[in-house]
Formats: sequence, structure tokens, C-alpha cells
Amino acid sequence: MRSQLSRHKTPPSLLLKCGGIFFLFLLTVIVAACGGSGGQTIPGTPVATLTVVFGQFQASPTAPLAPYYCGGWATDTSPAYSPNSVVNIYGKFTQTISGNPVGVGGASVTATVLWPDTTNESETVKTSSDGLAVFTITIQASAINHVVLVEMTFTSPSGYVCKLTSPAFFTAIQISPTATAVPSSTNTLTPTGSPSVTPSPGGTLTPTGSPNTTPTPTG
Repeated sequence: MRSQLSRHKTPPSLLLKCGGIFFLFLLTVIVAACGGSGGQTIPGTPVATLTVVFGQFQASPTAPLAPYYCGGWATDTSPAYSPNSVVNIYGKFTQTISGNPVGVGGASVTATVLWPDTTNESETVKTSSDGLAVFTITIQASAINHVVLVEMTFTSPSGYVCKLTSPAFFTAIQISPTATAVPSSTNTLTPTGSPSVTPSPGGTLTPTGSPNTTPTPTG
């Protein structure tokens, strides 16, 4: 009896193979459910693939950090336009030291403003100790309802050059002036009609009628 039971016992290797096949099938279903949402793919994004290799547990190596990073942005991407109005453009320059980003001070930063009327304007400043560069740009009328791009080039004191892959940008907007209430002038009331005449005292009264000249007898 014991020999018959031992002959029908499932080997451990067969259980592992069946478990691996079931696990692979389950992962395939999960990837198909997550990757086929609506049948759409994002342009420029590679299609995700899954490869299962039994007996190997090796992860993809982490990409190393770049020695320098640079970025730029406008503090207000929709500034209101008016004569002599300005917009501030910031630039940030950092370097990687011991795996941590540290600002690059004293670097040279050149910003080039590409106006919609095809004219360009450039300005160069130095970064602060924390790697920050600030540009104050006077807004031109051609920027109203048009996108203005600001390209930046960073040069470290050691000569390393970093350019923005995505320029900073802003679009000026025209704001209608607010109507101001003007107080009306004070109206002067002018009397109408002729004033009444008041008689002066001391005038001479003239009697009316004729006197009676017939004598009256007395008894």
C-alpha cells in the first residue's frame, strides 16, 4: 500500500513548473489590462514589454545623474501689458556633488528673448551663490496674445555649458481700462419770474371822486 501511494506522489519540480506557468499567465493578463486601456499609446513613449526569465533576479541599473542641470521659467506666464510693464524670468543652474544638487554660483547666464515680431533681445547676468539668475524684461507690444520664448545658455566658472532643452515662455494679455466715474459740476438754481415791487413809504395819496358842493340847511 505504501509503495502505491509513493508512486502517485507529485514531484516538487512538477509543482514548481505548474506554478511558474500559472504565474506567467497571470502577469500576462495584468500587463494586457494595464497597457491596453482604450487602445491608445502616448506619442514618443515606448510600448511596455514584459520578459520573465526564471532563475534570474537582476534589476535594470539606475541611470547615473548628469554632472550639471539647468532650467528656466517665467514668474508670470500671463502678465498684463501696459507701457513700461515688465516680467521676471528666472534661471537655475545646479551641479551634482555626491549625488546631491548644489547651486552653481558665479556662472554666466545669457537669456535671449524671441519676440513675435522676429526681433531678438539678449542679456547676460551672473548667478547668485545658490545658482539663481534673474532677468527683468520690458514687455513689448508684439507680445500681446502671442507666445514669447526665452532661451538660456549657462556657462559654469569651469567652462561647462548647459542649454535649456525647453525655453521659458510667457504671453502678454491686454486688459481693458476701467471706467472712472467723474463727479458732475454743482448746478446753480436761477430764479424765474419778475420780482414783486414793494412801495416806498412817504408817498402822496390822491383822493378819488368829486366833492359835494350843495350846502345843507340847518334848522
